[in-house]
Amino acid sequence: MQIQEITKGEEFTHDFSEWIALNLPIYREFERQARLIASRRDRYSARTIAEVIRHNSVLSEQGSQWKINNNRIPDMARLFSILHPEHDGFFQLRDSDARLGLAA
Repeated sequence: MQIQEITKGEEFTHDFSEWIALNLPIYREFERQARLIASRRDRYSARTIAEVIRHNSVLSEQGSQWKINNNRIPDMARLFSILHPEHDGFFQLRDSDARLGLAA
């Protein structure tokens, strides 16, 4: 199953499949970092991984930086958990206001 099909499920915010189609390199870097950390730890913070990506992009890229809205981080963690069931429980997943349609 392709990522865009998976991300249309009710586990994700309503527009995540559109976002991921435009920002797949961001998710791939998130996935790469998560797999690296999962080889050393049982649990970790998805938000910390996103902050590391932001930090590294500022250091390595001239004039452009990856934009990662904080509302996208839980969706990327859910997608990672679905695509990598061998790392079940790596991220603590909760319902978010954005996913439930309650965010302003």
